[in-house]
Amino acid sequence: MSLKSELTLDVIDTHTEGEPTRIIFWNDIPKNLPDALSVRNYFIKHYDYIRTTLLQEPRGHKDQFGAVLLPPVNPGSSYTVIYPTTHSYLDMCGHATIGVSTALVALGYVQYEGSEKIITYDTVAGTVKAKVKIEDGEPVSVSIVDVKSYFVKKIDINIDGKIIPVNISYGGNFYAIVESDSIGIDVNTANIGKLMEYGNIIRKKSEQTIMNMYPEGKKNLEPLAMITDSKHDYRAFVTFGGNSFDRSPCGTGTAARAALLVHDGKLDINGKYTNESIVGSRFTCKIISYEKVNDNIIIVPEITGRAWITQLCKIIVNPKDPLKHGFLVQ
Repeated sequence: MSLKSELTLDVIDTHTEGEPTRIIFWNDIPKNLPDALSVRNYFIKHYDYIRTTLLQEPRGHKDQFGAVLLPPVNPGSSYTVIYPTTHSYLDMCGHATIGVSTALVALGYVQYEGSEKIITYDTVAGTVKAKVKIEDGEPVSVSIVDVKSYFVKKIDINIDGKIIPVNISYGGNFYAIVESDSIGIDVNTANIGKLMEYGNIIRKKSEQTIMNMYPEGKKNLEPLAMITDSKHDYRAFVTFGGNSFDRSPCGTGTAARAALLVHDGKLDINGKYTNESIVGSRFTCKIISYEKVNDNIIIVPEITGRAWITQLCKIIVNPKDPLKHGFLVQ
């Protein structure tokens, strides 16, 4: 018996504090592309079927997440990374970068000496550095030095006749952040259905405000929503497009929330806090530098979390399979 395949993809699967990342290497990209956005646009134009093949059913699921490692565009960087989801792409992803960095060290794709390895990535959001802590030859945690993060503005949205205050904040992606008390829902696993419902409404009603902040060429992206728990200082629930939500505390969301906390005077500009996910996993956020621009404070946050390799496998694409490039059922 022979196994027919028009495409075979070697895959590394990880989870970062509960959130999956499916990782592949992809080198079929022109060498003269000037930046990570150009790399992503090229990949979308020519290879978007790779995203759907890897992440959507039957090989994935609606909450699957990915990372594609490509050649770097800047001197000193190890890789360009783009972050596909089942429905779109994000500019930056903290949990995926932690997963990628863990896998690169654990599987020997990067060399290191001592107890720390620094890996530099080109992302659409900017240059991101990952500091991998190593004990007994194994990665035990990763600290991501994220891009500059900042509070943007406060807006109001109307949900069923009630005015809900929303904070727009940036941490590598733009987030619409809402306190749980304002919608009358506690952030816990018993309320996931309602949290998803409200998260999707918040995203859609904040979409135009957020999309207006993106330059042309990045309009394929979708807004993200974070519902913070008013009864639990640093628990939060993050929703994406495609009716999906983050099992981890969300790296760029943790950064965006830190910027909001600093703006509201609830976090010292030299301070740190712990952000907790819906499943109880945690990221630590430390502010490592800041600058004042007019009346706003722009921070550089460092997000620390853990990831584990869950499987190494080959994705097989049979040319006769009518669903070979994936599908989603919502």
